[in-house]
Order: sequence, then structure tokens, then C-alpha cells
Amino acid sequence: MRFLHSIAQPNTDLVASASITPFDLPVNPLSLLLLRLEITAVAPAALDTYSALDDAIDQITGVRVLHKGEQIISGSLRDLMVLNAVYHRLYPGWHKLDQLDNAVRSLVFPLCLGRRAYDKDSCFPATTRGNLRFEMDAGADGTGYDDINFSVETVELIEATPKEYLKYVTSSRTSVVGQFDHRLPIGNPLLGILLFDTGLRDTLAATYSWGTVKLLKDNVEQYYPQSDIETLAAFLNAQMQQINVWPGHMHQFNGAAAGLDESDEASNDGAVGMRGYAYLDFDPLRDYSYQLETEGAADLLIRGNGDAASAVRAIPIERVAVR
Repeated sequence: MRFLHSIAQPNTDLVASASITPFDLPVNPLSLLLLRLEITAVAPAALDTYSALDDAIDQITGVRVLHKGEQIISGSLRDLMVLNAVYHRLYPGWHKLDQLDNAVRSLVFPLCLGRRAYDKDSCFPATTRGNLRFEMDAGADGTGYDDINFSVETVELIEATPKEYLKYVTSSRTSVVGQFDHRLPIGNPLLGILLFDTGLRDTLAATYSWGTVKLLKDNVEQYYPQSDIETLAAFLNAQMQQINVWPGHMHQFNGAAAGLDESDEASNDGAVGMRGYAYLDFDPLRDYSYQLETEGAADLLIRGNGDAASAVRAIPIERVAVR
């Protein structure tokens, strides 16, 4: 077996509050994309006034890989970053994180199209030129930098004949106070569902958007008959410590007050990281011993019981057979 690790999109200026010009991805079986953001830092006015890494992640409001117009990967960069860390154990990487004005920093985000990187049996199959495309949307520039570029590199498995690939597409809605249902795609086995909860991310009170969740297939409970979103989030956090410790993270100490003014929020530099996420895992061993079968089902949904009406998202990981 051989692979090709090559540049699909050279380092290019990213225009704020705009979409990039879509470009073609390679035609050979595709295992992995590496999205790199290159930012030019500005000198902070004071400690703890910004978190440049979080700002850059939030600026990328949409990333999409489409095959003949069908979304194969779709979501905000933060959603996709967390999902790849959770399921694939592929974490964002970085280098040159100096705090000086005009220091150039690089951040890399892996996006995997199979069960794991470099897997010849699980990757996106060969296609023809122009069918597989990459799209991306950007918001406003962050306060921690005054210039941002992007590039994309790919890993092709040129001799692979894959049997499957993974598809993960974000769906969104607003929760309600009380019971609500969020429907999921039917047809392909599901390996997991990443959940986002605005209350879990933003509030200090025990006020959550999903609240408690249960999974129902044709009105029969499956895998998760009833779970608190806080428990699911904390269990996910226990497995994902690597992604929670952000580079550039500072510890602030007030010597005059003998440390009494030190706070968790200050020492975390306001970083969001993966706060607000929880995970329904149907493949905990990562060997397909368990998975949620959906073929033949008439209805598949997550039933929430919210404490507040706010934004929620679900990103199911579908195992798609190559036919």
C-alpha cells in the first residue's frame, strides 16, 4: 500500500465574513484532510484579554465536503474539531505560539473520512474530477490576530478499495422548556452522536438546553434510555483532556493580594475549548462490536427535556457502505 500526502489548497488569505471559492479535492480514495489556519498575532493590551486559538476556531463558521452536492462532512470548525477528537482521537495541533506582536502561529485540524486515518478499508472511495468539493465559510476576524490564512492538505490511499466511509453532518434546532424531539437520519448504522448544548456552555446555573436525553427507535428506547446531559459531558471530558488544555493558556497570580484574586476563569484565559459538548457513544471499543442499526426503522430520534429554549446541535456519525 502507498499513500500520497499533498497540498490541495496552497496557503491563501482568508477573507473575513465571506465564503472561500470552493475547490476540488483529489480523485483517489481519500482518508484525511488537514485544514491549517495561519494567524499573525497582535500584542495583547493586557493579560487575559483574548484567546487567539478560540477566536480562530470560532471564525470558521462552516466547513463542508460535498460529493455531487451531497454533504459528507458539514459543521462549524469547533463541532468538527471536537468530533474528530472524540471518535477518531485526532486532535488539533499547533506550533509557534509566541505572544509577540506579528508572531505567525499555525493551527492544524484533522478531518477524517473513515473509521481511522490511513485505513484502506474505510475511507472515501475514488471519484472523478469535480465531484468531491471543499467549501468553507468565515466570520469576523478575532481580536487576537490581524491576519489569517488557510491551506488544506490531503492523504490519499491510492491503491485502496474501501468498503465504507464515514459521514457526519450537523443538524440544528432550538430546544424548548420541557420535552422535545430531534430526528436523526435513517438507513446507515450510527457509531455515535456528538451533542452541543448552549446552556452547558454558557450558563453557570444548572440550566441546560438538552436537559435529559433518551434515544428512541420506532418509539423503543435504545442504548440511552435516560441520561443527564451533564453526566454525558463530564464523561466525555474525562476522555478528552488533551483537547481541554489549550496552548497559550495562562495562570494569573496577584501577588499584592497573596493570590486571593486568582480565579479559574482567569487561569483558563476564557477559552471555550470543548465546553458545551456531550457524546452518545455506540462504538466504545472502536471495532464495530456495537453500533446503532437504523436500516428499516420508521423513526429515530433523541428526546430532550430542556430547562431553557436555546440552540442545540446533533452530529451523528454514519457508517456508509460503498456500493
